[in-house]
Amino acid sequence: MLYILIAILAVVAVGYFIAKKVHAASSIFAVGVLLLMIAAATGRIDHSTADIESTGNAFYDELLIIESLFKSRFSGTGMAIMVLFGFVGYMRHIGADAKTVVALSSPLRRFDGSYWLVPIGFLVATLLSFVVPSASALALLLVATLMPALIASGLTPLTVGAIVATASTIAPSPLEAGLIQAADLTGMSVTEFTFGNVAKATIPALFVIAFTHMWWQHRCDKKDLAKAGTGAGEADLEAAKHDESDRRIREAVERAEGLPGFYAVLPLLPLLFIIVSAVLNRLDIISFEAGILPVTVVSLMITMLIEAVRLRDVDHAADSLQEFFKGLGEGAAGVVSLIVAAAILVEGITQMGVIDGLTDLAQASSGAAVLMVLVFVLATSAMALLTGSGVAPYFAFSEMVPGIAADSAVSAPQMLTSIWAASNTMRQASPVNAAVLIVAGALNVNPIDVVRRTVVPLTAGAATSVILAFLFIV
Repeated sequence: MLYILIAILAVVAVGYFIAKKVHAASSIFAVGVLLLMIAAATGRIDHSTADIESTGNAFYDELLIIESLFKSRFSGTGMAIMVLFGFVGYMRHIGADAKTVVALSSPLRRFDGSYWLVPIGFLVATLLSFVVPSASALALLLVATLMPALIASGLTPLTVGAIVATASTIAPSPLEAGLIQAADLTGMSVTEFTFGNVAKATIPALFVIAFTHMWWQHRCDKKDLAKAGTGAGEADLEAAKHDESDRRIREAVERAEGLPGFYAVLPLLPLLFIIVSAVLNRLDIISFEAGILPVTVVSLMITMLIEAVRLRDVDHAADSLQEFFKGLGEGAAGVVSLIVAAAILVEGITQMGVIDGLTDLAQASSGAAVLMVLVFVLATSAMALLTGSGVAPYFAFSEMVPGIAADSAVSAPQMLTSIWAASNTMRQASPVNAAVLIVAGALNVNPIDVVRRTVVPLTAGAATSVILAFLFIV
């Protein structure tokens, strides 16, 4: 219990520093490293999930764990983030991003900044999650494409950020790892389990998230406007949105002046290549689905060649690639630093035994079947909030579900759907979730600011999924 208290105090400390406007990555990193040193001093390193070769010295082993987290985050998601930030930097340099904003915002401006764009944007982004199943990858692509267009159309940056951060939640895809495992546990085919069970609870919940988003973002925007001291009335909010939208459109038009129309497509190339490769893979035409890093490099080189032809200057086009490498640095200093720091904090929380404690609590639950499921859902949600992951909480509990379901009035599909929905919604209400950190880095705001915008819609979605799982799944 003492160690769990220490972990809770660490999380509170991070929240305090961030609330005081201390640099978010620095706060998370410092507290995370301190937590690991406490774990070393108290013999908690055995609870680590990191795969390192022990030296026999707990303090040095913790440093090796930090090293492994740096390596894994920079070489995996971090590298993809850096490359895409570099690509966005190059697009900004040649003005292609402005051309895209002008092209996409023109039809969107017909909504006149209406909050109906919020559910529409969320549902469109959710559909894209079927093609780009990785939440962080989808967030990266949407930050580079959909985000600037929606902001220019009249929505506030934090409203659009909330849409992007919650794009990949509980879309019932038969390719999702958790659902594949759940189907195996219940003895069903993946399609039968996904569309015959999970979809009944999660598809309605997605619409609940979409329209809760619309209400909550409107409420938050009014509150933020009131805090800024510029009024809180509906007219004030609309005027502020229109002014910001007009400013962004004017800026984009100026930067895009003189560029060919097809330049609007160039920033979308990575997303288009990923969608095409996914479709071709599903049709068994090719044997792979392209990743962000390869398609971004290809898109970058295609754009450079187009620039060389347009300017008739190969030297200048090649020299401009330095903007790509500057963008790499921006991505590392902004978003990737947050992701690495968050991973270190989560490792410290894990070593303090918080995750094990939540798992033991759920395993020890007894009594009414519904109450038992609620304990599982709450424990899963708590783990997702702490770790920012939907995978770890779900797999921590899913294996024990069939045995528990056999001795209770709750079916395995009901329970599995409930904990899967809880983990995959509440992860993006976590300030250490990768998609949240990507959006926070792109908007240059604290992750807590993004979480304030996501927690209410996602909580509504999780609650709806659990209720509908009991009502419609047998």
